[in-house]
Amino acid sequence: MIMAFLLVVLVNGEVVSDDRMLFENIYRCNEFALAIEEGRAGPRNKRYRRNQGVTAYCIPRMVNENTSLFE
Repeated sequence: MIMAFLLVVLVNGEVVSDDRMLFENIYRCNEFALAIEEGRAGPRNKRYRRNQGVTAYCIPRMVNENTSLFE
């Protein structure tokens, strides 16, 4: 078993993500969570529109070593 980080996305309190949204690195997962919450247009674009009712965060999960992970 290895540790991975699951991206959890909620829209108006309802989970819209699934258990396949796994990252090997917490910092990369948090980049996606922040971009989803802020509605950024691109990785270097600081302009955004706040997504109302959208919450995203990462939690640790133990997974099998052969599990597909995002980098």
